[in-house]
Amino acid sequence: MELLKTWIITLVSVTLLCTIIEKFAPQGSLNKYVRLVCGLAVTVIIAMPVLNFLKGDYKFESLAWNEYMKLSEGELQKRIKSLERENSEQMLEIYRQSLISDIKSRFLGEGEFMVRAADAVLYENAEDENYGMLRALYLTLEPAGENREKTLKKETVGRIRSELSQVFSLEEDKVFIDSSLFTGGGKDV
Repeated sequence: MELLKTWIITLVSVTLLCTIIEKFAPQGSLNKYVRLVCGLAVTVIIAMPVLNFLKGDYKFESLAWNEYMKLSEGELQKRIKSLERENSEQMLEIYRQSLISDIKSRFLGEGEFMVRAADAVLYENAEDENYGMLRALYLTLEPAGENREKTLKKETVGRIRSELSQVFSLEEDKVFIDSSLFTGGGKDV
């Protein structure tokens, strides 16, 4: 700010001085040279900040970077948080799909039933200490091709629930199995 003030005072002073010299200079061919010199002096003073900049008194990259960081620090923080949230959501979805795929493939060789649909519910609050852990499992079972009677034994449902509970460290009452597609079955929720 002080540099700007000094520059303006110098510019005004030289302009006034040149105006006074031009008024008192003799008329004729010498007047052209006086006006030329005064014009050059004013032009040099106007151009001094640019000349100082080109000379290297200013570090443009440093100034530009500092100003950019000051102006956009808040925006950068918002973007980082947004990307972290999106990344976290994507990772949870990939993990959830992996669990579902594991559950479906775990019971592929069963002759009595097939897993028609599965869903895993996770803790999604990043501030929660259980973040990312399994909260509940939902399975929909249907009769397998070998099960002509279209029935499902309660022992089988208990075995499925027990196995999933042990594998995923989940309480048995958090494993919900829908067996309503079986003739002798019903909804076990």
